[in-house]
Amino acid sequence: MHQADVLYTRHVKSRRTIYLFYLNVKDVASRYEAIVPIGVALKGPAKNIKNMQGILTSSTITKCLEKIYDDPKNPLIWPKVFLSDRGSEFKGECEKLLRKHGVKIQKAKSKKTMGIIERSNKTFQVQFYSILDAYDLLDTSSDIIELDDLPGVVDSIVEDLNNSVTRLLGPMGYNEKRLSYDDSVIYLLDPSEYEGGRRRATDMNWFSKIYNIRESLVQKNQPVLYWLEDNEGNSPERSFVREELQVIPPDVEYPPQWILAN
Repeated sequence: MHQADVLYTRHVKSRRTIYLFYLNVKDVASRYEAIVPIGVALKGPAKNIKNMQGILTSSTITKCLEKIYDDPKNPLIWPKVFLSDRGSEFKGECEKLLRKHGVKIQKAKSKKTMGIIERSNKTFQVQFYSILDAYDLLDTSSDIIELDDLPGVVDSIVEDLNNSVTRLLGPMGYNEKRLSYDDSVIYLLDPSEYEGGRRRATDMNWFSKIYNIRESLVQKNQPVLYWLEDNEGNSPERSFVREELQVIPPDVEYPPQWILAN
């Protein structure tokens, strides 16, 4: 599965091109990514930035995808599943191209579904802005930052990210170390599960009730999914990956539930 998203940063002028957006495509299994800058070539004086933003169309994204997947030097190949948000730039010609290559198209239902690519965008932005001069960032007289070779800068950052060590690149799927049905666990609270919908400093990060593993789903190159159940047969509505579960050792005695609930 590949996740794709359009990344927004400060507008950058590099030589005779103004770059407005970046298409980020990331392989969920390997965490390998490719980023393509999207810009407008200037044939005269700089145009109005707002008028340039119309270049973000499905036709533009189609060309970017072809640039990524048709590059023999790029390890990314046409995926089996392509996940994006519901933006119009990922419809039309973009969907036609994906179907032409036998790719199954999925649309994200929430920000959490796009968590991997959203985190990738944030990491890229941190590195991207770190190379800019403080003067460029503080100068509010123009919406445009100037760089000599923006595509080269982007390629350098992406290469560094792809070669960096991450704990997420451990064994997955069939080779992943799994929890057993005998394990007692608590789960990490989702932001929507906080009281009032917002987290307070005094809120717990983990749900206080102890559960057992009811069932698990193992798929090739995908994280193992777990479903939970308490002693009374009650279950959370969602599934969990290993990082969202904390194993409770058998010799640990929790306070009574009425204390934890209050």
